[in-house]
Amino acid sequence: MFWLRARKQTKHLQAFIDAEYDTLSSLAQEHPLSKKLSDICELVELQIPDCFASVMMVNAKGLALDAVAVKSLPPEFTKALQDLPIADGVGACGTAAAIKQPVIVEDMLNDSRFEAFLALVEQFNLRAAWSYPVFSPTDRRLLGTFALYSTQACTPKLSEERLIERSRDLISLVIAQHQDRIERLRSEQQTASLFEHNPEAVFTLDLNGHFTSVNKACEKLVELSAQELIGQPYDIGIVEEDKALTREHFEAAKRGEPQHYQLRIFNSKGALKKLEITNMPMIVDGKIAGVHGIGKDITQQSEYEERLQILNRSVEASTNGVVISDARRPGFPIIYINPAFTAISGYEADEVIGRNCRFLQGLDTDPNTVREIASALREQREIRCTIRNYRKNGKPFWNELIISPVRDVNGEVSHFVGLQNDISERVEREAELAYNAEHDVLTGLPNRTALERFLQRSVSNNEARVYVLFIDLDGFKPVNDSLGHECGDHILVQTAQRLSSVMPKQDLLARFGGDEFVAVIQSVTRDEDVIPLARQILSQFDAPFVYDDAEVSLSAAIGIASSEIAVKNPNELIQQADVAMYEAKRRGSGTYQWFSPDLDLDTQQQITLRAQLQDAIQKNQFEVFYQPIVSRTGSIVGAEALVRWNHPERGYISPADFIPLAERTGQIVAIGTWVLEQACEDLEVLREAGVGQVSVNFSPMQFYRDDFIESVAHLLKKFQIKPNQLVAEITENVLLRDSSGALKMMEELRELGLEIALDDFGTGFASLSYLNVIPAQKLKIDRCFVQDIDSNPRNAAITRGVLTMAAELGIEVVGEGVETEAERDYLTRYACDFMQGYLFCKPLPLAELLAWLNDE
Repeated sequence: MFWLRARKQTKHLQAFIDAEYDTLSSLAQEHPLSKKLSDICELVELQIPDCFASVMMVNAKGLALDAVAVKSLPPEFTKALQDLPIADGVGACGTAAAIKQPVIVEDMLNDSRFEAFLALVEQFNLRAAWSYPVFSPTDRRLLGTFALYSTQACTPKLSEERLIERSRDLISLVIAQHQDRIERLRSEQQTASLFEHNPEAVFTLDLNGHFTSVNKACEKLVELSAQELIGQPYDIGIVEEDKALTREHFEAAKRGEPQHYQLRIFNSKGALKKLEITNMPMIVDGKIAGVHGIGKDITQQSEYEERLQILNRSVEASTNGVVISDARRPGFPIIYINPAFTAISGYEADEVIGRNCRFLQGLDTDPNTVREIASALREQREIRCTIRNYRKNGKPFWNELIISPVRDVNGEVSHFVGLQNDISERVEREAELAYNAEHDVLTGLPNRTALERFLQRSVSNNEARVYVLFIDLDGFKPVNDSLGHECGDHILVQTAQRLSSVMPKQDLLARFGGDEFVAVIQSVTRDEDVIPLARQILSQFDAPFVYDDAEVSLSAAIGIASSEIAVKNPNELIQQADVAMYEAKRRGSGTYQWFSPDLDLDTQQQITLRAQLQDAIQKNQFEVFYQPIVSRTGSIVGAEALVRWNHPERGYISPADFIPLAERTGQIVAIGTWVLEQACEDLEVLREAGVGQVSVNFSPMQFYRDDFIESVAHLLKKFQIKPNQLVAEITENVLLRDSSGALKMMEELRELGLEIALDDFGTGFASLSYLNVIPAQKLKIDRCFVQDIDSNPRNAAITRGVLTMAAELGIEVVGEGVETEAERDYLTRYACDFMQGYLFCKPLPLAELLAWLNDE
């Protein structure tokens, strides 16, 4: 009996291995989407007994689900699942898609949501249904559902839930990759169509200036076939006088500068053509690989322009109102108007011919402008002005007017041509822009420009005190990052409304930027009268903010500055209030704090430290220390590069003092680049000493720079760094600002040969779901979890969980800050791959580290 059971288990295991191999093979190849999804279903069915898996996708209209992969259930069941409405109460899948939450049904026979499907359930002897919604991995868009049907009335075990969720995530990736491929093919076809069917001549040149491709319009223009053109130099047929200029434009395009110019060519039949050429750099993999070109035949157009040069001013004004008056007759009577003039003014030709243009003026027309026009006409010179005129219906409009004298063959002025343009919308728009220039677009409050102007005026005009309140929201950034910018914007608008409701009319409330507001108070003149207003402002945050179904509770901190303290510039009051606000934050949320000169001392120290930090960057006062990373067996496998600042007067300054400042000021980018270059330079010596890898910390600020990947690639090439010799340590907070962009850069770092280590794991704000997409090979458990791990059950539980999770994902783990043998033994017992800390070796300069390695 035992050998039969063992044989059955062996066959099941072999079937599972075969299915897993088929699934991986299917995902790696360009198989149909349904085949890939069916293979995943089969793999899950082999791991969960008596279950049948299915994948349903949202249809094109987004209102129903269609089954696209059902591995083991019969076709009749699949057919019955087509066009399943997405609605709460429609089985497990329709409900899960509607509420966007998993739906676990232990027994479909006792669930009202399956009344319409009871016959189908009984026919195929099914009892339980577990349906999970499938979302896009990037934008959480609903893609469909992943469901399992069991012949037993049951719910999934915890291990089965994990398997289902992992499979669901894999299905999400497969569908997203499929959709991306379809979109990419469509884009390539559109690009090819744009090239081939463009009515203008389109061509590409290599960096040597030879044709590499031409479209039909290009062949037709030069009367040569593509076969005859490809490989020829770009100046073939160009008029000799235009070749030098054409060469200059080609070289500029090769440098990445788009060009637009004209040239002349002779086609193969000897016809002279005038072309308008646009050249653009052709960029492939971030490098200029050639030049795109578009050639427009303007031969006929140029001929027309030459023939109509005398009438050029009139032709250019054809879309505007045109008035021609006789300069030789008294009063300069009108002899012609165009239809645009009638459209603007409402007057027909028979109503204006013979009259002077003064009839367009009215009571609000500026008399100074009228006098300027009369003077220009007497002096027979051109005039440009903006004048308020009136339409036939009496409505005013702003008229941008150009009056130009027209001379006859003898040089005498015979006529005046007036070009009219109704710019009423532009004037109104400029007025609106002027408003927007001093108001915040989101909240409608005055902005920083208006704030500073109001403050300057208030301090100058008031002999009494003026107060500045700097109001900053507590906890806004995590809300904005987690619930989204739409929710954050809603909170800011509501905050502006709440604060405005308690602000005295003669005072000003402005949005300073982000989640910061500033109030200028001139309605009270005593310090004790400001306190009730500050408390009233803080009370506006007692009630939570409501957005959709979410309630968000926030508080605020207020810094108060008074003009009683003498300042050189009133704007310094804002800075003082800002300093006081940070002191209020340090004392706890929902508080206010008055500014005093003592508070400014710390700010000045920060400014001084920032200046010294810039000096340190320029004078190369930094050093790189290395801390070894050891394996479970104690062998040295790598080292982490750590920056140290050796101040010429203060000695070594703790990274905790200058790294956060460098992050805020952006100086961390220059520091990080220097550390990376120094580590690359030291790598060869370290490898000779037995250190196989060097880990370098990358700041989130570096990820936000366009030249980041390019600069890393340059250093790798410069120092001939081989794959996997360098590890990029990245904190999970790098994902908060632009997760898709950060993930793309991580993939590019991997392509350059760097390993990725997720540093300080568990201390940031990133979601665990990112582990499905981050291309990391290592996780670094922060010191706060390793400390006292042998005696602290919470730290122990967290660390064991991370180690287990990482092992499941195939990711190696580094335990940081190991200082005791008990901590080392605990990590070793639970299969932590690598460790670093003072127990093994503290960070050392390169020379001391090499000496330590020799002693080992």
